[in-house]
Amino acid sequence: MGGKTELDRVVAYVPPEWKRELEEWAEAEERSVSWLIAKLVDKALQERRNQPQPSNVVNMR
Repeated sequence: MGGKTELDRVVAYVPPEWKRELEEWAEAEERSVSWLIAKLVDKALQERRNQPQPSNVVNMR
């Protein structure tokens, strides 16, 4: 642990109750909060990529 990583850092501010819940969840999974959040973001991005994208075509009259 504590080695160099190729990952970028992202900072987010959340309510204290979310933080406590995330910490409890991570502990139950025997993972870090950072790992848990990365997995949640990964899942959300995968779901977003699989959704049909709205057309950005402007209706020109």
